[in-house]
This record gives sequence, C-alpha cells and structure tokens, in this order.
Amino acid sequence: MSNPSLIHRSNMNSSLYNTIKARNSKQDVFSYVNEGESNICPVARSKVIVNPTTSMSSGGNQTIKFELPPFGLCEDMYLQTKFLKGGANPADGSADTALVDFAGAFAFTRVRITYQNATLWEATPEALLCGLYTRADSEKGVQLDAMLGSAPLGAATDTTTALIGRRALASANGGQVLTCPLKAWFTESLGRAWDLYSLSSRAYVEVDYRANSDVHEIADATKCLYDDCNLVCYMAELSPEELVRYQSTNYAPNSVSSQLAYSTTLFSDSISSPVLVTSTSTAGNKVKIQSISGLCRRLFVFATLDSVRASATAKSYMSSVDIAQVKLMANNQTIYELENCGVGIDSLASLSAGNGYHTDAVLEAFRNNLPMGFRGNNADNETTTTYSIPDPITSGVGFTKGGKFSPAHVKVINFGYNPNDRASADGSLSLSQLGQPEIEVKFPTGTSGAHTLHVVAEILTIATYNTSSTGSINFKVITE
Repeated sequence: MSNPSLIHRSNMNSSLYNTIKARNSKQDVFSYVNEGESNICPVARSKVIVNPTTSMSSGGNQTIKFELPPFGLCEDMYLQTKFLKGGANPADGSADTALVDFAGAFAFTRVRITYQNATLWEATPEALLCGLYTRADSEKGVQLDAMLGSAPLGAATDTTTALIGRRALASANGGQVLTCPLKAWFTESLGRAWDLYSLSSRAYVEVDYRANSDVHEIADATKCLYDDCNLVCYMAELSPEELVRYQSTNYAPNSVSSQLAYSTTLFSDSISSPVLVTSTSTAGNKVKIQSISGLCRRLFVFATLDSVRASATAKSYMSSVDIAQVKLMANNQTIYELENCGVGIDSLASLSAGNGYHTDAVLEAFRNNLPMGFRGNNADNETTTTYSIPDPITSGVGFTKGGKFSPAHVKVINFGYNPNDRASADGSLSLSQLGQPEIEVKFPTGTSGAHTLHVVAEILTIATYNTSSTGSINFKVITE
C-alpha cells in the first residue's frame, strides 16, 4: 500500500529533486545510449593499500584517519581491522574469548569520507549490513560472513583442535584480519568513480573505533586487542593522454559537472513493550523519524534485542527480531504500508493463537529483486557447525553464520527501482517535505521485552565538480 499523490507532492516541493531532474531532463533510462554497451577508455586498474595517519591504540575508543591518494579514479573501498590473538580457550572453559558477531563492522560506530572538513558520505555498521546483506544472494552472503567475522560462537569446552567459529578465530596464532566493504557512491558504476586526480586538496576517511572491550561477546581471558587497520582502495588509473582528454572533456573552464551520489542515515529508538500483530489495538509502536531528512530512495526497518545489545558478558549488536507490520506515516496519513510482512508461520506455540502464514515478505523481496539473505543453509544454533536446509514455513529463511541476524527480518520500504544501485534518481521520497514522519510497527506473536527499532535511510545527493575560469576545481556534495 502506498500514497502516490503524497509522494509526488513532497518530491515536487524538494529543490534537490528538481535540480536532479533538470540536469538530465533530456535523457531517460530507456534510451540505448544510456543503457547500452560500454566502450572502455585506456585504463589500468590497481589495488592501493592506505595506512592510517594516526597510530591505533590497542584499546581503541579513538578516531582513525586515512589520507586518500592524490591520483586515480576510486572505484571501490574496504576497511580492514586486525586483532591480536586472544585467550587460548582451554578445554575446561576456564578462560574464554570471542569477538562479537560482525566484529569487522561493529569494531567502529561510524565511518565517513571528508573533504575540506565537509562530510561527503557516512555510514554506521547497521546501515552497511542492511545495504550489503539485503542485496546479497546466498553465495555473496557467505562471502560477507567470512569477511565480517560472522561465525558460530562455538562451545567453550571444546578441545583446542575442536574449536570452531569465533572462539577458534580468537585463539588463532597470528590474530585475525576482518574486512568491511565501504559501499560509497563511487562504487556504484564506472561513471561514478571518484576523480581523485582533480581534487585541490587531499580527501580523508575517518573511522570512529569502539573501545576494544565493547567488541567482545566473551572476554573472560586475554582480549583480542586491536593491532592495526588499513584501507584497501581499488583505483582506475588513466594513461597520461587519456587523463588530459578526460579532464578537458569534464572540466571545461566556467563549467559544472556532477554525479548522482548518496549517503546514509541511521535512527534508533527504544520500544519497551512491543505491540503484537494479534493485539486488539489498531495502533502499533510508533517512532518519529524527523531527524532523517533528504531525498530518500530506500528505508530499511529492523529491530534488535536490547538485552544482548547492552550485555557485558554476551554482547551482540545484530540479534534481529522479526517485524509483522510496518507503516510509514506523516500527518496521520499512511504513505507506505507493509502488511503481514513477518517471515514464516506467526506462531507455532499454539494452534489457537497467531496470525497464520503470509507470503507478503517474500513477495516484496521478489518484486524488489532483493535476495534478502534467503540462503540455502541455516545454522542450527550458534555453537555448532551443523548446517541444514531451512524450512521457510517454520524456521524462516536463514540466518548469517553467526546465527543471530536474519536479513529477512529487515523490512524494506522501497521508492527506487534498481536494487543494486544506491544512487540513481529512479524513485524517491522527500522526507524533508513531510510533516512529522513516523514509523509504526507491530511484532509477531510471542515477542516480548525491550527492543530497539532501527531505521536506515539511503539518501540521494549530488557530487559536483565546479571548474573556475582558471581551471581550479571545487568539489562538494549537495544535500537537501
């Protein structure tokens, strides 16, 4: 269910929306010239390792800064964090160590790209995981698990040779290096590669690392302290002749060239008493999201358990809980609604209670062409390596290897078209033009206890290269 007239009206009142449409007013996505073949220019691709300009403390709780190279067209970027070996995890369980699930992402609270003290793009671990896993098929989901450190916790009493998962990683001689993809606007396509050649000063990546003690699920013994970190940047380097041609074409004096870009925003709010889908109340739990503004292309809505997120002895930042209904509302009008979006049978505990079995969540995933982590194997629990084909009717559609997060628990309110693209103007909603926007949710039967509702927004921006009469280039990102 959606409200097209309200969506159109809010967009037409948005100055950024009209600017985006004006810059491509004579083009459309159906023209072959726009969507046809690629005839590549002379280019050499390289992998550049960028080390931090600041030393990393073993205890963390600091901002680490990386200075990007002054050359190349940046096409992709990854953050690698190295942890030292922790406790030995002896067979009697007397000393025990393991990082949190997805430690490759939750080692930090926020990452941003800056230029001349202005933030061009930023993301939280929650935003990165939503964007990555909802777009990942089964194979890519397993690759993400391996990079980010999502693995079974393992049993504390295993012998050294029988250790599995994150307890085994903590005990590995040589430590562990985890990798988090940073999918900024320039990773979207060849045409959106970020021109570092032409910047008048250096650009930076800043990472706000958590305290090391907050990145452990289990820390009875020696912790897995921070050791080092680096960026892995994939660059396209043009031949000298091609670089001259490229710059003369794109940066003529007294001209402005631009690229569609995007950034992310996370809003989180606590829900102490979940309203269930079987409740007689017509209203669910409501959270106001007016702190999110801009041209929104996609909203990701999901909930996590507060008890483990705040735990000092069994910490988990991404223990997801399913959601049965979601509404985006403003001024008491429903803009978009996902009814009966829970995964699997609502309640197996009783034959006389529950909301039955609905396929709306699968329908939305199929229509949006978002795999949503519908993977072919599922951890039976987080202390074993035994995997089985999940029954989508009774067991959902699969968790990551850590056994805590199911991407299918993330509900997507979609205004864009291409799911693999984060920065196309193929549909949006100007949240800035809405009065008191809010999200309303209901939970599946049996849900109880305090939860946190998270709303991640992918927001369209414009990256501009303004060339002066003398050829000097001023780069900035325009937001609503």
